[in-house]
Amino acid sequence: MIAERAAVVRARIAAHVLAAAGTTSMLGEITLHAHQLSAVDRLRELLRSERGALLADEAGLGKTYVAAALMREAKHPLLVMPASLRTMWKGALRSSGVSATMVSYSALSREVVPAGDYDLVVLDEAHHARNPATRRYAALAGIVARSRVLLLTATPVHNRREELTALLALFLGARAHSMDDGEIARLLVRRERAELKDALAIPDATAPDWIRVSDDASLLEDILALPPPLPPANAGDGGVLLTWSLLRQWASSRGALAGALRRRLTRGIALESALEQGRHPNRRELRAWSVCDDAVQLAFPQLVASPTAEPHALLPLVRAHLVAVRALLARVRVDDGVDASRSRSLRELCARHPGEKVLAFSQYADTVHALFAKLRGVRGVAALTARGARVASGRLSRQEALERFAPRAMGVQPPREIERIDLLVTTDLASEGLNLHDASVVVHLDLPWTPARLEQRVARSRRLGALHARTVSYALAAPADAERVLRVERRLRAKLRTVEDVIGSAGALLPETMEAEAHSEHRRTSDARLNERVHRALEGWRGSDGTASELGEPREASDAWMACVAAPRNAVLALATDGGRAVLAAALDTAELSENSSVVLEALELLGGADAVLDERVRRGAIVRAERWIARMAGAQAGGALAWRGASRRIALRRIAGLATHAPLHRRALIAPLAVMARRVVTAPYSLGAERVLDELASAPLPDEAWLRALASFGAMHGAEERETREEVRVVAMVVGG
Repeated sequence: MIAERAAVVRARIAAHVLAAAGTTSMLGEITLHAHQLSAVDRLRELLRSERGALLADEAGLGKTYVAAALMREAKHPLLVMPASLRTMWKGALRSSGVSATMVSYSALSREVVPAGDYDLVVLDEAHHARNPATRRYAALAGIVARSRVLLLTATPVHNRREELTALLALFLGARAHSMDDGEIARLLVRRERAELKDALAIPDATAPDWIRVSDDASLLEDILALPPPLPPANAGDGGVLLTWSLLRQWASSRGALAGALRRRLTRGIALESALEQGRHPNRRELRAWSVCDDAVQLAFPQLVASPTAEPHALLPLVRAHLVAVRALLARVRVDDGVDASRSRSLRELCARHPGEKVLAFSQYADTVHALFAKLRGVRGVAALTARGARVASGRLSRQEALERFAPRAMGVQPPREIERIDLLVTTDLASEGLNLHDASVVVHLDLPWTPARLEQRVARSRRLGALHARTVSYALAAPADAERVLRVERRLRAKLRTVEDVIGSAGALLPETMEAEAHSEHRRTSDARLNERVHRALEGWRGSDGTASELGEPREASDAWMACVAAPRNAVLALATDGGRAVLAAALDTAELSENSSVVLEALELLGGADAVLDERVRRGAIVRAERWIARMAGAQAGGALAWRGASRRIALRRIAGLATHAPLHRRALIAPLAVMARRVVTAPYSLGAERVLDELASAPLPDEAWLRALASFGAMHGAEERETREEVRVVAMVVGG
């Protein structure tokens, strides 16, 4: 160990961990903020060392231009995004001076895959690819097999942690599913508005206020009393889920409930028709029936449905359900007073915020249409769904409606006064990716199942460039006891805990009654949030006095820099390099060194003091602990090297070992180097798409030598040599305090 001044060693540690500032602030016509420049530098390093990264900044912090800056550095980038954001991205890339191939998730779902080799694939709103069972996921796995991957989403976890690991598996392969939260946190960049509010003008947000509407509890009882439906043949007992679906739509609006009942009626008629012909269709077969408004076009059951042995036992169940649904639909159509109450609440909210733009979100297009029908006489009101936009005078394009509502955010001239839109009632189509920060009021017409969607809604207003200081939000309550009926709050709290555990806080998103209980429970600070706090502390260590430049690299590979400082308790912080990756570990008192982010953060806070002369036993003890840490890291790499690899790779390794052992003597000189290369290829980490190819190759029925050469070719194509060539793990610098 080479002794050096504490300020210099601290600066060197910070310089190793923090990516070098190498990004210019100008990106075409756009000036990047400091937090965006930092994100570009950190993500560039992750893309280099891990071949992928996740940018999970809270919505509104400018992820679009961070991605554009990284695409500018790529030779052939591919951008994957929701089709609804194509116009936004075209404008962003044009203003950034960046060119990229673009494809939508829906196109990938139709198996429309862009041809070509891409060195960087950017997935905007990456949570659209979180389901490994979909065709779009399979298409993406093939596209990114040899490229680096940048995931962009403020909400990578909607329901389960597995959604996040499925996204990371696109570039990590099977390793992603064995990672703990701390390892995952080191692969993502996640900053929150609260952390940046002193440096950026970003609106604050309050938890939504509840707005009560007319009571509709009697209709609720009728919904609960519906006879159970007969599900499709392959759907199991879906009656409970279908009832929950009706309850959600009832809580949104009478219009949404009526639409759901019409669709239920359509399904029931299709089932009844098929059963009369001795057939019981499954879910796929039911799609052969089409519906337009209230008219049902029946297919021939004999051609599209499977036969059933007991149609006459099932028919009474279907018919009883149809009778009850028709009666309930008739009642819903007669009385729409609850929707009138909802529309009055919206008018009152607009009056409470004169001159402000109001965004009102619903999950259901039927709710948007029902409320717009009651508001269309009010000046400045528009409805927006997947089918387009409407104002009192007729239809508009989606883009024109958004420009009239948010001209500043859209970068256009304000419309004429008569064309202004001040209240936009929209589905969640507009809750994702769009800049609508002309709006300062957000209304939740209903509560979605996931807190991610709530965050997306509020984030349309809370964005860089907004002029208002605070976004105010409201939530329309269900027209009866919401806790008794929907239990939505409990489900959202459970899912919010999952989000916070993995990536950090989702912000002030839930109405007050939910927040009160949520914050009364113990909350574990997420590894992602701790990781960001570690980076901020290291920024302070890097400093601005040029101390980092005073310290070169150690003269010998075995050397490391050490500083001793005065501290209120014993603490050790060590920096090691592992394959070019900087790794921090810390220990407090007599504990062993740990990479745990909370321990590292506490050590960083303790070790900022002045130089001191420490007891030799303390100094020597820190060195011994660092040596044990390095030995544990090396042992974990050796012992766990195959833990995440599948059976096909283990079979391939056994075949390689057999070939090397049993090859004839005159062939061993040729087989031996091929076997060494094949083993390196089989044990190297790859992306999910490359893993799938390797799994097929590992069991390919090829002659031995041809098989070994095929593995070598695969490895050369997917960078096995690059991934396997790793520097020795070693300590670079230490700070010891006591």
